[in-house]
Amino acid sequence: MNLSEQLSQMRNNTLKRMPQHILKVFIESIESIKQNKVKEKVLQKRDVIPNIYLKNLDDNSLGLNELDFSDFLILNFYRGGWCPYCNMELREYERLKNKFTEIGVSIVAISAEIPELAAQTSIKNGISFPILTDVDAKLMKTIGIVFELDENSKREYGNFGLDLTKIHGNDNYELPVPAIYVVDKNMKIVFIHFEENYMTRLEPQDLLNTLKKITIKH
Repeated sequence: MNLSEQLSQMRNNTLKRMPQHILKVFIESIESIKQNKVKEKVLQKRDVIPNIYLKNLDDNSLGLNELDFSDFLILNFYRGGWCPYCNMELREYERLKNKFTEIGVSIVAISAEIPELAAQTSIKNGISFPILTDVDAKLMKTIGIVFELDENSKREYGNFGLDLTKIHGNDNYELPVPAIYVVDKNMKIVFIHFEENYMTRLEPQDLLNTLKKITIKH
């Protein structure tokens, strides 16, 4: 199964077993993102992402301009290792990693979870590409993909045992909207995919096919 089929299966299972009152809260959260037109406010194609420092798995600072890649870099913004949809997506990018490398495209995954948890995410999913921590979501806020959880969502996340303040190491109840940004060596954006519904993602194989065309032109 490709990623879309795997996610669809997981989504259907989730919808069947999740209590309606909880499902209602999460659906309302997704609708809020759409109504706030977050998609229209993010950095767009041909914009340049500024150099912002992240943390690697060893808790060392690393600037975006220090990332080592050949021609293009995929920035995969994920919610956290606690999100099964994100884990499934990360594993699919790992599966296709060599295919991306063949066309001069590298991958890095970014979330706001602290390096210790990001390391756990990397290990449990068998990830060989870099996973970085965006401290206090500075990069994600610059791009415009961060939203704050409403009170109902905070309560339900807590009921699931998820304390975002501990996961992120701050007092903010914020999450990124899952997004894929592809940049060139100058950090200029050449491709964007923004997913308002966290239960669906861009098919990595489709991204690979798109980037093949971009790299040929390059």
